Amino acid sequence: MCTAAAGALNHATAAMLDQRVRLAERVIAGDEAIDVLRARVEEVATDALLFHSPVAGDLRTVVSAIRASSDIERMGDLALHVAQVVCMRHPQPALPPEVRDDFTRMGALAVQLALKAAEVVRSRNVLLAVELDADDDAMDVLHRHMFTVLMDPSWPHGVPVAVDVTLLARYYERFADHAVVVANQTVYAVTGEEPDAIPI
Repeated sequence: MCTAAAGALNHATAAMLDQRVRLAERVIAGDEAIDVLRARVEEVATDALLFHSPVAGDLRTVVSAIRASSDIERMGDLALHVAQVVCMRHPQPALPPEVRDDFTRMGALAVQLALKAAEVVRSRNVLLAVELDADDDAMDVLHRHMFTVLMDPSWPHGVPVAVDVTLLARYYERFADHAVVVANQTVYAVTGEEPDAIPI
């Protein structure tokens, strides 16, 4: 699911930067696949609860999987929202030139976070999970910078474009936050503790 969400946002970002409306439409059409994966996770987790009566670490794993699947589905939805903005603004570009570089960095960082979250889930590497918090700090810096750009008195693009840029920046920032939560759920499954309690 993390890998699928990363791919969706990667394609949505490319569609936004390059005005590729067909690629955006493919992201929109592909969102259902992530929803199906979430349903499958919940089905397997429910079966584990009903038929295997997991305890301790196994129970934490089941509960964490259910919680994480919800966050990853939301990551897919956020990629979907980016693609929808591209389609809504077509044939006009979704972004003004002043913020293209920022969104290029935000897109790359968000995809990196999702892929790292996928690796955390696969490897159950607690230290790698803790690293995601530092990665997310970089996204927060980019997100805050966007407001500096938008509040500049010389902003030439008006309110509607500013609203689009604000929403798009929020989508990327939230995508990154959800990736961190997925990694944190894995930490909880492995250790029974919150990530802040794990020494680095």
